[in-house]
Amino acid sequence: MPIQIVFISLFLGLIAGRQPVELQVSPAVTTVRILVDGHDAATLTTPPWRATIDFGASVEPRELVAVAFNGTGEEVGRASQIVNLPRPPAEFSIVLEPDSKGVPVSAALRWEHVLAAKPSRATVTVDGEKVLVDEKFRARLPVLDMAHPHVFAAEMRFTDGFVARREMVAGGTVADSINTELTPVLLTSQAAATPKASLDGCLMANGAPVRASALETPGALVLVVREPNTNELLSALDPGQHRSRSASDADQVKHKLSLDPGTTMRYVWPIAQRYEATGHIPSSVFVSSANVLSSDGGMLWFLTRPYGSAVLDPNSHRRFTDAVAVAGVNAITGAHRRAVVLVLSGSADESVAQPAAVRHYLRSVGVPLFVWSLTGPRRDLIESWGEVDDISNPNRFKVAVERLRASLASQHISWIASDPLTALRIEADPRCGIVPLARLGK
Repeated sequence: MPIQIVFISLFLGLIAGRQPVELQVSPAVTTVRILVDGHDAATLTTPPWRATIDFGASVEPRELVAVAFNGTGEEVGRASQIVNLPRPPAEFSIVLEPDSKGVPVSAALRWEHVLAAKPSRATVTVDGEKVLVDEKFRARLPVLDMAHPHVFAAEMRFTDGFVARREMVAGGTVADSINTELTPVLLTSQAAATPKASLDGCLMANGAPVRASALETPGALVLVVREPNTNELLSALDPGQHRSRSASDADQVKHKLSLDPGTTMRYVWPIAQRYEATGHIPSSVFVSSANVLSSDGGMLWFLTRPYGSAVLDPNSHRRFTDAVAVAGVNAITGAHRRAVVLVLSGSADESVAQPAAVRHYLRSVGVPLFVWSLTGPRRDLIESWGEVDDISNPNRFKVAVERLRASLASQHISWIASDPLTALRIEADPRCGIVPLARLGK
């Protein structure tokens, strides 16, 4: 029987604090060490293989690792997952189940879905041949000679239409492995320097140079968190809203303060929907709007246009700070320039997270945060959020938009040969004229 250690707990959303972690391991395993960012978090010696792990007080990208040992203290397997970075809405594990002789006779699929959707069907293949999957998503395996490696592949379709796939190799001397990844790194050009055309020797990880592609300037994504009700926004940013406008004037206003071409704008509303299912990790999902292109309209039009009544429910709890953290995760999903904008008004914030912790998270993952205040430069906002732009009138709003535009214009992407966590710790030679925006661990 190949040694297998599998996470049953799959953390697809943002987490912090103490969380239950469950694993399934092969019978030959006698000890499991659980580590968070390389530090011991728990040691398990008997089934059930579960523990409550402390991920720290604040949300931060971390690596969760489980290491399996046999009776002689030899390491025989390990599993890992990165938390608090973008992950698909659903994932699953392939768990091999042995008979009394230790030979795998079935494979069980254990899944997690951030919206608590259930799987509708699944397929499993062994060495390219389909095997029957029952209603409990368990597959009976053919007789296997585990002295040789075998490829187990599965696909799981969920009721919301999402399809997850997984592949693993087990048997012989072959074990699952992680290939070198190409990861996008967000860099900003320094004001008094011109970035080098080639980044050879410019970027380092743990003091050693890393291979990096030439700088790219892809499209930008701006995610905005604001109060859904537009009354305060209209009063501050468009005081002449009630005056009738000609068609040409209305079109001019619509495109006022547009961001550069190639920029996409989207809302992450400060309203969460709770999803729970027995045996699965509960999650809160924040409602998002559709994408809007900068060519469709400017920031004035984008911020003051009305949205549907579902978003405007006056009884909904507003969680602005929590929504900013979610916007940060969405911003790093993909290789693009990015920014998150929080528009503060008079609405109360009922978030779980604290502003300082969320600011730290966005800084760690390299997402510029702009905080705009409709109610002026209040001291309490500065104490919570740091630098705050006053947008209480149209002229000040224009200055804030120009700052946002300048930040996006200074950003570039380079692809490096690294895993996502190492990419967040990249350093740059100051002579190269660029600075990494991610500051994990700094």
